[in-house]
Amino acid sequence: MKLRLAIPLLILLAYGAVQAQQLKPIELDASYDHDKYNTQPKDIVREFRAYTVSFDGKDDDNGDGQADYWRVPEWVSYEIKAMAAPEKGPKRPSKWITDKELHGQGVCAKDDAYKYSQEFRKSHPSWYARGHMCMKLIAWRHGANADWNTHTLLNACPQREHNNAGIWLDMEKKTIAWANEYGSVWVICGPVFNEQTPSSFIGEPEKGELQVAVPDAFFKIVVREGSSPEQPEVLAFIYPQDTERKDKDHGKYLVSVDEVEKRTGLDFFMSLSLEAQRVIEGDVAVGIW
Repeated sequence: MKLRLAIPLLILLAYGAVQAQQLKPIELDASYDHDKYNTQPKDIVREFRAYTVSFDGKDDDNGDGQADYWRVPEWVSYEIKAMAAPEKGPKRPSKWITDKELHGQGVCAKDDAYKYSQEFRKSHPSWYARGHMCMKLIAWRHGANADWNTHTLLNACPQREHNNAGIWLDMEKKTIAWANEYGSVWVICGPVFNEQTPSSFIGEPEKGELQVAVPDAFFKIVVREGSSPEQPEVLAFIYPQDTERKDKDHGKYLVSVDEVEKRTGLDFFMSLSLEAQRVIEGDVAVGIW
C-alpha cells in the first residue's frame, strides 16, 4: 500500500517542481507606460507587468554578415511610481525561467548556463551572476506575480557579483527613492559590448548548454519629467563590469545619451522631436539628483 501511494506522490511532486519554474500569469497595468520614450530598435519584445524587454534575436548585431546568438536582452525599460515601501517580496523560483519557444530556436539559454561548481567559483571570485535588469524589489510593487516574473533569463545578463551587489544595486535603490520623491521615474538599461562584439561567453557547450555573451559594461538611463514633455530630466551612466563592490561614486560614470547610443547601437527618446533628442542626448549631467 505504501509503495502504491509513494509513486503517485513522487509524480505529483515532480510535476509541481516543473510547474514552479514557469512564468506566472501576466496582467498588464494600463496606468504604466514602461517604454514611454520609445527605445529602438525593437527585436523580440515581451511585455511584463513590471517591465518591457527587447530580447536579442538571431540578427546580425556586429555587422559581420552572420546571425548572432548573444542570448541577452538588448534593453529593458520600466516605470517606477511613488509608493509606500512594500514588505519583502515572496520567495523567488529555485531556477531562473527560460522562454521555451526561444530556447528551442537557440535564442535564449537555460539557467544551467550560469551554473558552475563551488570549486570553480571559489577560485573565480566575483564570477558572473544572473544580473537583473529590472530588479525583483521594484517588480514586487506590482504584486507577487510580477516579482516572480523578473526571474526569467529574458531579464538577465551575466554580471560580476561585485557589480551586481555593489554600484548596480545602489543605483536601483536610488531610482526607487527618486520615484517616491518625484512621483515617477523611467529606467532604461542593458548590456554594453565593446565594438558591439562579445569578447567572452559563459556556459559549457560540452554539457549541452547554450552560451551567453558577457557584456563589458552596463548602461542605465534614468528619466523624470521636466518643465515640459519635450524636456525631461535625464541621467545616463555606463558602469564597467569590473566596478568594485564598495564603489558608489555614480558621478564618475555619468556619460551622454549619445555615448550610450554609440556604444550600443540603440536609439533613445524616439517619441520626442529630433530637436529635443539633440539637446537631451548631447549633454552630460553635472551630477546625480
